Amino acid sequence: MKEENTIIFRAHMSSFNVAILYRFMIKRISKGYSSSETSFLMGYNSDLIKKKEDLKNIGFSLEEIHLFKNAMEERSLKTFLPGQEIQKQSSDYCLIKKTEPSQIQLKMLRIAPDNSEELIFQLQEENLAYATYELADAESLAEAKAILNVLFESRLFFSPQIPLVIYQRCRSAVGNDGISPRHVQAALLELTKKKDFPKLKRIRSNDYGCMYEKVFE
Repeated sequence: MKEENTIIFRAHMSSFNVAILYRFMIKRISKGYSSSETSFLMGYNSDLIKKKEDLKNIGFSLEEIHLFKNAMEERSLKTFLPGQEIQKQSSDYCLIKKTEPSQIQLKMLRIAPDNSEELIFQLQEENLAYATYELADAESLAEAKAILNVLFESRLFFSPQIPLVIYQRCRSAVGNDGISPRHVQAALLELTKKKDFPKLKRIRSNDYGCMYEKVFE
């Protein structure tokens, strides 16, 4: 019987795409980013990475890999591309996601035609929704808002800026890792909801996804 805090996702995938997904998840978790933070840095309106990890959006375009590389501040695409030894055979897979108060456990299984299971990878990450992080999040959000208010009054947003550059500027101003992409994302949203002008406007670019620009009317 499935536990209440466990969700199982199923899909028919190639081993090549599973290998890329594993590399994406490893890198995202090592950076301490949630799927929504990663999608934000990639310039997406919706949480594309969650759809990938929930096996609801199968496969990876070169553009998606390139945007992910930039969001993770990696220099080479090779970090995320499997070697030639990975065969492109397709199989049934299931990803088991178990959420606990302080962590999330992730397990990918390959399902054979006889319904036997083979463990492909197993990962765990911090549960950023855990109550322990609420106070620190509030402090970091306030800091992100203060920094963005200063940047908003500068010339930075006179030209459209991508989320990654905005996050890097905020992070540089703090001088540590106290600010996460989610804090910058929330602070940007507040600036776009200002009733008076000038304010920030989120625009869509064919090359860079979502960008933010200062508008006066």
